Amino acid sequence: MSITSRSLQKLLRENISGGKPLSVDPEQALELAEDLLARVEPLAGAKRNDNCHHYSRFRVGSDQPPTNDLCCCVLLEESSDRWYQNHTHLHLLRSPEQQLWVDLGYERSPAPVSDIGEVVALVQAFLQRVDRQKAQAAKRQKQKDLKVQAILAQVRKIAKEDRFDFATEVDSIKLKLIIRLSDQDYFAILIPFNQFKEVLPKLRTAIQALRETYNTGVRFKTNLKRGYRRSDWIRHQDL
Repeated sequence: MSITSRSLQKLLRENISGGKPLSVDPEQALELAEDLLARVEPLAGAKRNDNCHHYSRFRVGSDQPPTNDLCCCVLLEESSDRWYQNHTHLHLLRSPEQQLWVDLGYERSPAPVSDIGEVVALVQAFLQRVDRQKAQAAKRQKQKDLKVQAILAQVRKIAKEDRFDFATEVDSIKLKLIIRLSDQDYFAILIPFNQFKEVLPKLRTAIQALRETYNTGVRFKTNLKRGYRRSDWIRHQDL
C-alpha cells in the first residue's frame, strides 16, 4: 500500500459525510453494492474481487463487530513488491444497524454512507492520489538517474586521467564510489544526491590525496561488508 493510514483516514473523512445515513435491508445493500461496482469497475485501477479473503483477515483480533456483512470488495491497488503482498482493498459493509460502512485499506470510515455516490467519489479520490504519487515517484527516479549519470561521467573522466579502477553502488539517497588501491585494498566515498553538486568539484582532490597517502605506506580500515570481485571493477584502461 503506497498511501499512509493517515492519508486514508483523510480521504474517508473528506468523502464519507454521514449526513443522512442510509438504512438498507440485505437486498437493498446488495443492489447498492452492484451499483457501486458498475460505477467503479470502468475506472483504471479498480477491480471487483468476488473471492475476497482480506475482510476476514482484517476482522481477526479487531474490536469491530463480527456480524458485519460484506456487500462487496474492490481491489484498488496491487502491491508491486515481489516478496511482500500488501494490496489495498475497499470493502462495503452492512452493519447490524442496517447501515453501510466503508473499510479502505483496513481503515474504517468515520461515519456511515449517506449515498453510494460518496463511495464512488472516495474510489476516484484514492486512485487520483495513487496516480499523483506514481508520477512524483517517476519524477524523483528520473532526477536521481540524471544525478547518477552526472556523477559517473565525472568519475570516469577522473579515473581515466588519474589511472585507477572503481566500482559503484547506488541506493535511494546516495552513490557509493569505491576506489581500488590494490587487489586487497580499497576505500569508499559517499556522494549524497542532494549534495552532489558541492561534492563533485572536490572529488578529484579527495581521491588524489587518499591515493597518495596510501602510496606512502599508510593503510586504511574500512567498514565495507563484502569484497569486490574483479568483475565488479570498472578498469581505467577501458574508459
